[in-house]
Amino acid sequence: MTLEYIKKQSISESTPVLEVKELAISYKTRKGEIPAVQGVNFTVGQGETIGLVGESGCGKSTIAFGILDFLGINGRVSGGSIKFMGQELVGQPKSELRKIRGNKISMVYQDPMQALNPSLKIGNQLSEVLTTHNNISKQDAWKKSIAMLERVYMPDAANVMERYPHMISGGQQQRVVIAMAMLNSPSLLIMDEPTTALDVTVEAAVLDLVEDLKKDFNTGIIFITHNLGVVARVSDKLCVMYAGEMVEKGSVQTIFDSPAHPYTRGLLCCVPNLTDDLSFSRLWSIRGRVPHPSERLPDKCIFAPRCDWTISKNIQDKCTTTHPELITISGEHQSRCFLGDQTFAASMTDYARGNREILEESCETENRSSQNITDNIAAIKNIKIYYEHKSGSLKSVFGLEDKQYIKAVDDVSFIVPKGSVLGIVGESGCGKSSLVKGIVGLEKVSGGSAELMGFDLTIPVASRSQTLIRELQMVFQNPDSTLNPSFTVGDQIARPIKRFRGIPAKDIQAEVERLLKAVKLDTYYYNRYPRQLSGGEKQRVGIARALASQPNMVLCDEPVSALDVSVQAAVLNLLNEIKEELGTTLIFIAHDLSVVRFISDYVAVMYLGQIVEFGSVRRIYPPPYHPYTEALLSAVPIPDPNLSRRKFIRLSGDVPSAMNPPTGCRFHTRCPRREMLSDNGKICEQKSPSWQYGKGSHRILCHIPIDELAKFEAVLPLGKGYDI
Repeated sequence: MTLEYIKKQSISESTPVLEVKELAISYKTRKGEIPAVQGVNFTVGQGETIGLVGESGCGKSTIAFGILDFLGINGRVSGGSIKFMGQELVGQPKSELRKIRGNKISMVYQDPMQALNPSLKIGNQLSEVLTTHNNISKQDAWKKSIAMLERVYMPDAANVMERYPHMISGGQQQRVVIAMAMLNSPSLLIMDEPTTALDVTVEAAVLDLVEDLKKDFNTGIIFITHNLGVVARVSDKLCVMYAGEMVEKGSVQTIFDSPAHPYTRGLLCCVPNLTDDLSFSRLWSIRGRVPHPSERLPDKCIFAPRCDWTISKNIQDKCTTTHPELITISGEHQSRCFLGDQTFAASMTDYARGNREILEESCETENRSSQNITDNIAAIKNIKIYYEHKSGSLKSVFGLEDKQYIKAVDDVSFIVPKGSVLGIVGESGCGKSSLVKGIVGLEKVSGGSAELMGFDLTIPVASRSQTLIRELQMVFQNPDSTLNPSFTVGDQIARPIKRFRGIPAKDIQAEVERLLKAVKLDTYYYNRYPRQLSGGEKQRVGIARALASQPNMVLCDEPVSALDVSVQAAVLNLLNEIKEELGTTLIFIAHDLSVVRFISDYVAVMYLGQIVEFGSVRRIYPPPYHPYTEALLSAVPIPDPNLSRRKFIRLSGDVPSAMNPPTGCRFHTRCPRREMLSDNGKICEQKSPSWQYGKGSHRILCHIPIDELAKFEAVLPLGKGYDI
C-alpha cells in the first residue's frame, strides 16, 4: 500500500496506530549477522502512550529506528511485522517511507542539537517540515510554525523563529524539536529519551507538554527512557526490554504494583525515592551488565547470569538450559520468566513507599548514622567566580568597551563537616560546576576565601602544593573526557599513587588492584583500556583514580547523571561505602533531588550564582521551603503511579542571564510565591533578601517570613527520619 492510501483511509478508533508483531532486527558485522532485537510484540493505540524501558544496550532505540527504517546500511528488519494504521511498513520502498517520516510518524531525539541544523534559522527548519509534506506557501508555513511554538509554550515565539539553535537554551531547543515533530499532526510520535539531559524543572514542563499534545492531537506515543519516574507519570502501558527481548509488558499500574520479572523488580529497587525512609543508605544494584548481542545464547534465559531468583528459588538448571517464553499472568500482563506466575502477587507498592522487604539479602539496608559532627574540614566564605564577557565588537578588541562579567558564583558561603556529604543542587547555569571547579583550582577565584584543612583554595591548581593536590581530588561527569584512551586502567590509577604516595614500585600494582576491588571491579581490569569498558565501569575507574592519592575530600560533578539506573545505584552505594569506610568528605553535585537526598548529609540549593537554601538533609525536604526549592521538589518525577503528588509548581521562563542578574531577589522574576507579601512582591524587586534561620544549620534566603514558609504543605508524603 502507498502513502496516498494511508492518507485517504479513515481508520476506526479501535484500529491501533502501530502494531508490532514478532519484530526481529539484526546487523551485519565482520563476525556475521548478529541479532539485536528479537520476538518483540506491542501495539500503540490512538491517544495512548507506550513506555519502553531498560538499560543501555537493551534494544529500545533500535526498535524506534527499525520503525523509521533508520537502521543504517548494515542493519535490517530480519523478521516480523510493523503495521502503521493497518498497513505493513516492512518491505515498503524507501521513497514511500520518506513520505511518512516527519509527516505521519515523527521522532523527538535525546539531543536536540543532533536534530537541528546549526547553520539554519529555527524558522526555516520548522517551515520546511510543512512545505516538504504539504501544498502550503512559505508564508503560511511560517505562521503555522509560530503558532506551534506558542502551543509548546515557547516565550517570544516570533523572535525565536529568527534565531539559530545555539542562541536558545537546551529546554527551548527541545521544545523546538517537539514543535517540529507535531507540525503535521502525526498519528505516531516516537520520543527517544527526550528529557534525559534536561533540568528537572524543564523536564516537568516538557512532560506536561507531552500530555497536553497527546490529548489535543490524539497521537499515539512511544516513550523511550530509563527513568522510571517519567514512565510512571506519562505512560499508559509499559514494555520492559532486556538484551533485545521484551521481558515484561502490561499496564503501568500493574507492573509497578506487581512486577513479575526479576529484571523489572531490580530496576524498581535501583531508584532512590523522595518518599523513602532517610535511614536507608543502600540501593539494590543489579550485578553484572547487559550482554553484547554476540554473547546472547538462544538456549537459556538471557538474564540468568544477573538473576538472584535462580539462587533463591533453586531453578538454576532450568534457567541455564531453557529459553523462557512470554507467559500471560492476567489480562495483558505478560512476563518472560519461569516464576512469573508465582511471584506476581508480591506487590512492589510497599517497597516504593519505603517498606524494603525484598526477596534476597543484597537488598537489605543499613541505617544512616545521624550526623553529630563539629569538626569542619572546609570553609568557603563569600567566594566569587566571575568570567569576563567579550562582545567581539571593535571597541572590545581595542579595549575601549566597559568590561562586563558573568557572575557564575556570587558571594557564596558554607562550611563542610569532616566525613560528611554536601549535596549541591540547582538548574543548569546556577553555578554548581563553576563553584567546584573554583574549589579544585580549575577556575580562577575572583574574590572571597576558601580553605581546606588550612590550605588556601583560591590559588590556581598550577601553583598549588603537592600536599593540597593530594588532599583534594575530583570525579567528573563524563569519564570519557578525563580518561586517556592510550593508557590502561592500571596505568591511569597508578599515576597518582606514584606521584603522591611514594609506594615502592613493586607494590604499586597490588595497590591499584586493591583500589579496583574497592570500586567493585575485578583485578583483570588492570590491563584493559577505557574503550573496553562500559559507562558505569569507566565512572568507577574515575572514582578509583580520585581515591588513589587517599584524599580527604573528593568533589563529584554530576557523576551519575548519564548512567543507567542500575549502574547509578551501584555508584551511589560505592560512594556511601567510601564515606563510611574511609571517612572521605564529599561535595556531590546533581540536579536530581532524589539522588541528592539519598547520598547527602547536607544540601545547598543554588540559583543564579547564589545559595538560596542550606541545611541538613533532614530539614531541606519538609517545609519550610525556599520557593525555588519547593518548585524543584515539585518537578521531581516519582517512580510510583499510585502516589498522589500534593501539588504541581511550574516555574515560568528561563534562568536569567548571570551577566545581568535581576535586582533585589534574583528569583523574583520566576517566583510563584511573591504575591504572598503585602506589597505583592515589590520588595523582592528592590531589595536583596537577608538570611532567615530555622532549626540547626537550616537557613533560607527569602523575604517571605520563615513562619509563613513553614505553613506550606509538604510537596510529597515524606518517609521517616525527617525533622518536621
